[in-house]
This record gives sequence, C-alpha cells and structure tokens, in this order.
Amino acid sequence: MPTGSLTDRSGSITTGGTAQTVAAANWQRTYFFFMNLSDTDMSLDFGASATADTALLLVSKGSVEFVAPGFVPGGLVSVLCASTGKKFACKEG
Repeated sequence: MPTGSLTDRSGSITTGGTAQTVAAANWQRTYFFFMNLSDTDMSLDFGASATADTALLLVSKGSVEFVAPGFVPGGLVSVLCASTGKKFACKEG
C-alpha cells in the first residue's frame, strides 16, 4: 500500500451557486478524501466543473474516498453548493 504525506485542501464555499476548484488535476494522485461538513448538500465532480445535474451528490456529513491501488481520479476536482461559507474537509495524497 502506498504511503506519503497529505495535502490539506479543506475550505469553504466562496460563492454559493458557482462551481469552484477544490484540487487541480494531479495525475500522480494516489489518495483523495472529501467530506461535506455543512448542513447543505454539495455536488462534487471529477474532471469537469460540478453541476447539480451531473455531479456526485454529497448530503450533509457525506463523504467520498479513493485509495490506490484502486481507482483514484486524476482530473481536477470541483465542488458546487448553493450557499456561501459552507465548509468541507478535503485531503489529497
């Protein structure tokens, strides 16, 4: 199993209703974790800007994790949330 350091990409929604980049494309990515810490749904997409129609829906306290040697998406990661200031936790390795 791969080991290494994690980059903290945690933050908050800067503009409600507008997709924002959480992590740039990283084709060396071996780990990715994202958790919606807010009380509002968030949409997360990989390789494209998040939209409510096509992205992965993460409800309040919902999370997603990708770990090598399984599939770990290397494209940019984008999040969309209706409300400004909602927080999320994100770690990339």
